[in-house]
Amino acid sequence: MATQKIPGRAIKLGTDTAGDVMYFDGAVWQRLPIGTAGQYLTMNEAGTFPTWDQWSFPGTVKGYSASGNNVPNGFGEGPKAIDRFSFTSDENATDVGDVTLGRHHQSGQSSTTDGYISGSAANGPVTSAIDRWSFSSEGNAVDHGDLAIQQGVGTGQSSITHGYHSGGISGPGYVNHIQKFAFATSGTNNATDVADLTVARSVHGGASSSTHGYSAGGNTGGANFRTEIDKFTFASDTNATDVGDIDTATSSCAGTSSLTHGYVSGGSAGPQVDSIRKYAFASDGNSVDGGDLSQGRHAHSGCSSETFGYIVGGYQTDWFIHIEKYSVSADTDSIDVGDLSLARGYASPVGSQV
Repeated sequence: MATQKIPGRAIKLGTDTAGDVMYFDGAVWQRLPIGTAGQYLTMNEAGTFPTWDQWSFPGTVKGYSASGNNVPNGFGEGPKAIDRFSFTSDENATDVGDVTLGRHHQSGQSSTTDGYISGSAANGPVTSAIDRWSFSSEGNAVDHGDLAIQQGVGTGQSSITHGYHSGGISGPGYVNHIQKFAFATSGTNNATDVADLTVARSVHGGASSSTHGYSAGGNTGGANFRTEIDKFTFASDTNATDVGDIDTATSSCAGTSSLTHGYVSGGSAGPQVDSIRKYAFASDGNSVDGGDLSQGRHAHSGCSSETFGYIVGGYQTDWFIHIEKYSVSADTDSIDVGDLSLARGYASPVGSQV
């Protein structure tokens, strides 16, 4: 039988609108109305028909802290452990698997289904590898691909389709590269160098809105602590722009994201810093002070839920084991809610969308 061709104008499922999606439910054809900006097409929980969902970087169920450093002199291979902790209850983390190579000063990224870490610092195992592990099955990470340029001591951002690895140190020098890699798991997905930050820097705090990546603070060597808040769009591969300043020049800080704000907590400005600062995604501008950590620290990592920012590990006079959280609906100090499986710093922060 010859293939039947039906012109689009002959298909009517109701009050059809440009951008609507047609699907077969097993008996008849159905119309899924066009979604809104920022939504993505996925399947319902039963896996029986398509539906629209809203992408946001903050997770809803659990966060992860992967690998890191707990070596006394700061050199060498650190733990491989991937720790998972709950966003819905206050409890200690559980070791659920290992990364392929213990490393520190790497960046962390999240898709809706998987966690990622990328790169490493020069004073530990040097690697360009991008690791990936499943949020649903957990277990050990697998090799997802490689960075285009080996760099560590940077930060990570995430869109719905890509992970970003921005800034840091490559070899002996500070870099401003923004690299991105696809989350799609078919084949090997190496990163490409797609844009630049406004200033080459390291140990800055990353954040992600539904449309942009942010990079705040950092260091360009010695006591050269930075204040810039950089912003770059996910929609096109273009350089970042300087859209504001954090109120205290800080490096080795942790970045988190709510649905409306980016956060920078703690870090080093010579002395250890304990403040939690926030800046709005909707309006470019400077950060404001929103609360304090339980004590000053640097080398900690930030994980993002829709209701709380989480701070894990870090260093002051020794490596921290604590998990702290602070509300993103009110400006309050952080509280201690649990412990990692082992004390460490410079670990990769990853939030789950599950």
